[in-house]
Amino acid sequence: MNDYTFLKTMNRGRHPEDAGIENSSYCIFSSPIQDSIMRQRIFGDETALTLELNYGEGDLLNDFRLRQEGTNLILEESPEGLFQAFLMDKDIKYVGQAYMYALLFKIANLNELIEYSIKDMKILEDSLDNRIDNSGTYQILDFRRRYTEYGNQIIALKEIITRIDKGYYPIQMQNSYVLQGQVALDFRFLEERYELNKNTIIKDLDTYTSIVSNNLSRNTRLLTLVSLGAVALNFMFGSLLAVSPAIGVTGGVLIGGLTAGAAVLYRTNGSRRFPRLHDSHILSDSNALEEKSANNPSILENKQETPMRLEESKKDSKDFDEQ
Repeated sequence: MNDYTFLKTMNRGRHPEDAGIENSSYCIFSSPIQDSIMRQRIFGDETALTLELNYGEGDLLNDFRLRQEGTNLILEESPEGLFQAFLMDKDIKYVGQAYMYALLFKIANLNELIEYSIKDMKILEDSLDNRIDNSGTYQILDFRRRYTEYGNQIIALKEIITRIDKGYYPIQMQNSYVLQGQVALDFRFLEERYELNKNTIIKDLDTYTSIVSNNLSRNTRLLTLVSLGAVALNFMFGSLLAVSPAIGVTGGVLIGGLTAGAAVLYRTNGSRRFPRLHDSHILSDSNALEEKSANNPSILENKQETPMRLEESKKDSKDFDEQ
């Protein structure tokens, strides 16, 4: 026999003192969850409806289940008990309202996870900003896998909400129309936020993987050229070492110098300067202005007339001061 703990009564609720679930009606009871939830879903019929959801992620993942038993409602939850605390502050009059509050709680938690993922993406981009290897590829894959899981949860929620909107459970959901509208509105905002953030995340991470691929290709070409040159020089000067040690030592120093020079050249060419706004848009190129003035005589005349006008204005001001 399950050990149920009384939480609160609903509308028309009856719970005699020290009575169990058998002698109570329209009440909400709680118990520890026994079986972990493998899939978020709603199932059952008009006599026994069950809603299974979870919240959090990773090591902090918690499950909860709302299960109808007669006129009573049983809440099974992980020891964290966040949904139970959320439900205790709500005025629940009908069974359907408890299910709606469960969906609102799930949507709010998923919305919070998506918002945190944007901050995590920025931290990940900053940590991978100066890397030219593929050491961050697995971090990117883990992040995209986690964000894709949010999309799977949104699909599961959409299936649950669609079943309720289509009238699959009219007995339980009666008198909960206001909460159904709030759930539908919050879910629509959640979907839009997820899609908007997904497009940004996918584009940013695709750009990073493209840069990593280009860097790896450049590294491969450089190492190939240096290796071929070093092998040829090593073979040539190695043969001369037997004839003249001085030439062999000089060749070794030359090989080292070429290798170091190639590395320095690679680092110099690998750095990129990103143009600022005033470089390309606000400050114009002086050569381009000179070409324009050469092609347009009026501009050249204005440039020649400007010093003369300045001299005339200075002379007029001097005469005015003397008077």
